[in-house]
Amino acid sequence: MTPQRDSATFAGRPVVTRKPLRKFLVAVWVLLITLGALEVVARIWGYSQRHIYDPIYTAFERSPDIPYIHKPNLTQARARGLAVINTDSLGLRAKIAGASYGAKQANEYRIAIVGDSCTFGEGVTRTEDTFAEVLEDTLNREQKAVTVKVFNYGVSAYSVKEMAATLQARMLDIQPDLVVMAMIPQDFSLARTPTVDDAGYLIDQKLSRLSPPGSMTRQVVRGIHLTYVLRDIGVRWFFSPSDITEALSRGEIPETFDHVRRFRTVAAQRGVPYVVMLLPARRQGVWGRVPDQLTRDNFTHIDLSSLANEFTEEQYMASRFDPHPSPAVHHRIGETLADYVRHNHLKSRQVQPN
Repeated sequence: MTPQRDSATFAGRPVVTRKPLRKFLVAVWVLLITLGALEVVARIWGYSQRHIYDPIYTAFERSPDIPYIHKPNLTQARARGLAVINTDSLGLRAKIAGASYGAKQANEYRIAIVGDSCTFGEGVTRTEDTFAEVLEDTLNREQKAVTVKVFNYGVSAYSVKEMAATLQARMLDIQPDLVVMAMIPQDFSLARTPTVDDAGYLIDQKLSRLSPPGSMTRQVVRGIHLTYVLRDIGVRWFFSPSDITEALSRGEIPETFDHVRRFRTVAAQRGVPYVVMLLPARRQGVWGRVPDQLTRDNFTHIDLSSLANEFTEEQYMASRFDPHPSPAVHHRIGETLADYVRHNHLKSRQVQPN
């Protein structure tokens, strides 16, 4: 009979054999090969591409209500959602890197827009296709009374709290003639806004518990595409979805609506015209009673939610894995907003025919 090698005794003492160690090493090797294969599949699949970006954010020290903004003077940086961006001297997404602005000229009309990733243009590769740029180009093409300049203060994951604070701490500095708050329903959730680390990456408040400590470790993990697949699976399993949209669909007005009121108050105190804009939503009824509340409170507002009906789901989405509005949707928003601004704010400035 062949002697067993996985267990033995010598002089009454157990002898540790190598077979369990070999099994463990084989299991580790198989795990590494499997993870490597899954990483290759994840890269080919492309699911994680929109989550990978350069360290484009920096802390904002002038207001405790604004945790981060974009770094100024970025050139061809990779932003979230496959966008390749430049930023101006203010840290705003712009066509020209490092652009700076002096005092407003007599024939200049400045529009400042604040919002979240939809306003910033996450998922929109070219800055020229964001609705802020479309608004500027359309107004300058369709009227010559003034030169219009649009400033895009949109930043990914901002809530209504950061938007109202941005008006007070940043937007008024450029002497705007019109300020716009562009919202989606999720913006009423204050918990959606992350923090920023020293390098310039965003850290989700909930997901930070699942994130390995140490900046070097996090930097390595960020480059692994499989991480984002596993992260999104973990979010669905361990974290309940935000109840903001459900509350809105039940007809509730969230307490965070007060930040929208704050936006209007700050604009009124500084004598700046404003408009609250409800952006297109793919699902019907997600805004609930918010439009009615804006009307009852005599807000100047424009509801663009129905624009989503002009697009199929595939046409609406920036890519097959990215639910943000596509360039086509951005163009419709920009054109519709330009028509609104031209008839409601620039009409008195139109050059009358001889």
